[in-house]
Amino acid sequence: MKKMFSSLRVVGLLLCLFCSQVLVLDAGLQDVETQPIMVETLEIEPTVVKTGDLIKQTYRLRFPDLINAGREIIILEDRMVPENLPIHPFEAVSLEIRKSQIDSEYIWDFVYDMRLVAPEKAVYVVPAFSFYYLVRDLGEDIEDAEIQQVDGGQSLVRYVTTMNDVPMLNIRDTIELGEFSGRAALFRTIAWTIAPLPLLVWVVLLVRLARRPKIISLEAAKEAEELEKIEAQIPVPPSIWEARRNFRGQLTFLRASQESGPGDVTSDMERGLVLASRDYLRAELPDLNSGDTAKDVLAHIDGLGDGARKDALATLAERLVSYQYALEHGDAVLANLAEEVAVLEESLTALRPHIMLWRRILEFVERVKSFGQEFVERVKSFGFVERVKSFGQEFVERVKSFGQ
Repeated sequence: MKKMFSSLRVVGLLLCLFCSQVLVLDAGLQDVETQPIMVETLEIEPTVVKTGDLIKQTYRLRFPDLINAGREIIILEDRMVPENLPIHPFEAVSLEIRKSQIDSEYIWDFVYDMRLVAPEKAVYVVPAFSFYYLVRDLGEDIEDAEIQQVDGGQSLVRYVTTMNDVPMLNIRDTIELGEFSGRAALFRTIAWTIAPLPLLVWVVLLVRLARRPKIISLEAAKEAEELEKIEAQIPVPPSIWEARRNFRGQLTFLRASQESGPGDVTSDMERGLVLASRDYLRAELPDLNSGDTAKDVLAHIDGLGDGARKDALATLAERLVSYQYALEHGDAVLANLAEEVAVLEESLTALRPHIMLWRRILEFVERVKSFGQEFVERVKSFGFVERVKSFGQEFVERVKSFGQ
């Protein structure tokens, strides 16, 4: 009996749907001149669904292009969004609009994804709803045009529910175990306070180990003390500026002693000149060793690159070799004091920084000048100047011929 009743119900719904479609088709045929938009309700997919399954329903709108007639059809898409559809108990989930044009006819497909959740198994009808549009003349404001509507069709869906009719069981435990948030916050604070302590202990131990004095034997301490005394006795070599000032002061003293009156040069004066010249050469040549002799200094200078600096240093080194030899053999170091002072001052002046810089600039200018001359010679050898001159003359002749 129950099956017969459900079958009769399905047959009745089908008859109602058929009658409604016939009425809609009849009304559409009568109003085809007044309704520029035709709505086709395509077949629903799928026709049998379960709870929560997506149902795809497509509505096809056809309307002509009225631009040549001075009018325009505007579909109000914002009124057909899923949230605005009155299709209870169905729920519209999403919308996809597919637009195309064939000749002078527009075809828009409104593809809706729907969902049905109901407690009873039955055949449900997707309710019909309206599509809104307006027809306006070109140049007319949209607000002034009248909004019109056209209804879509209905569809049948066989629905099988998966909802359970068994009431929910209240199985929650009602035992109150208390509130532990305060105790958890306390333990968390204690944990974060204690966590960096091991790292702090290691840092303190490493600092104490680094600051602990090293234990050495008595003999090693005595050797270190003797080395410090020896190093303290070694004089610190003067800088280049101090050595140049001392050397020039020694030369000034020798010149002043000569101008004050004729006299013999003492051994202290000779020794001071030798020491001043040796200190200056060591300051000027930092690659020298502290134990190098005057001949070693001269040999080192011979290995330098050619230039004014090498010549000036070689002059000072040769004088130092002769002075050293004279002191060792008891000969007169400064036989001609005026000549020696003049030669030493000339070499010392040649080694001044600004003089050397000026000479380097002059050497660079000479190199550029020689390169320019060589370049000009090469250009002349290639005949480039003659080619340019002949080309200029030919150009002038052609200009004159065009002018005539």
